[in-house]
Amino acid sequence: MEYDPAAPIDAEQWLALDEGERLYAIQCWLAELTGSEIEDCVLEAVPMLAVENQIAMGDPPVTRATLERLLQGGIDRVAAIQVMSDVMADSLAATVTQDRPYDSHAYARAMKQIDPAEIPFDDPNHETTGKPAGGLAAFNTRHRQALIEFADRHADEGAMSWPETVGFLFAVQSCPDIVMPSEWMEVVQGEVVFSDFDEAKAVSEARMALMNWISDRIHQGQPAIPADCAPDPEPMRILEADNNFSRWCAGITDGHDWLAQSWDEVLKIDGDDDRLQSMTLILFAFFTGRAMAERVVEQFAQNAAGSAPSLEELAKSFHDNIQQAVLDYAAIGQLYRQTPSAPPPPQPVRSTKIGRNHPCPCGSGRKYKKCCGRPGAAPEERD
Repeated sequence: MEYDPAAPIDAEQWLALDEGERLYAIQCWLAELTGSEIEDCVLEAVPMLAVENQIAMGDPPVTRATLERLLQGGIDRVAAIQVMSDVMADSLAATVTQDRPYDSHAYARAMKQIDPAEIPFDDPNHETTGKPAGGLAAFNTRHRQALIEFADRHADEGAMSWPETVGFLFAVQSCPDIVMPSEWMEVVQGEVVFSDFDEAKAVSEARMALMNWISDRIHQGQPAIPADCAPDPEPMRILEADNNFSRWCAGITDGHDWLAQSWDEVLKIDGDDDRLQSMTLILFAFFTGRAMAERVVEQFAQNAAGSAPSLEELAKSFHDNIQQAVLDYAAIGQLYRQTPSAPPPPQPVRSTKIGRNHPCPCGSGRKYKKCCGRPGAAPEERD
């Protein structure tokens, strides 16, 4: 079973599962969210399991009532389950550490005291102090500033800019495969070596919090574009100068190229999903700059049976569909992403393609993902 706290669970189906299977499903979700190993997520998964069990059973009634109250207060289900799980964790900890019977009355009081107004608002430009699953603070302006300043300091060393980072990580989170932080952090980092522990801690935490925010937006069916990376209302202005939305588009196209092998393994060539994704990528590439936009117009003209759209006409058409393209791209990846219900047995390697961590076949001595497989490498350099 695949667990997703954003979607209401089917109580009958949930309770019919073995308790261990329910726990494992939640661990898988937490592992994907935080980038942790599945077995390391059990402590966070146990209180979530208890909350979901109580909601499904309707016992005690306060748990289901609290969820309904939070949802009516404008809180999304993911945040509601996380906050309620914190209360459950505190209640379980008090029982264990203080060696006393479980206090159901104290638990009910704590649930009733949860105030929707105090739950962090899901906005990357809004300062928050909440902590989602995994113990990370919700993405906030401090995280954003840390990533901006890091990119500015190390631009000459290949570090991705703030908007490129967001676009790239959106591509990573939309990928059919689960990509571990140790892989994508190397690409975002470029050749930069952290100056000290404090910089490493601040930047790494900011990236993981950003990754969680992107994941939440995808599961809520909302475009994962921060406010300061949103497209200009005038489409031609996007093409005329360097801007954050153009860089965001560059980040997602680089990320998609880096993960092309994962997509190739699941998408049927010329299938409906393949064609839809191709159109989203054309739109993103179009807005990376005027030169690319003009190349897209030329391509449309070559394939057009009648009169081809002008640059201005195509820019307006694409601009009107930006939000839908972002949603479609993420939805296709989620459609093909599979979370196993049990650890898969080891399988022999059958692929002849180059793994991202393998030595580059060009003979440079570097890993493929850091050489010919890096974002921006010429297509003929990639397998």
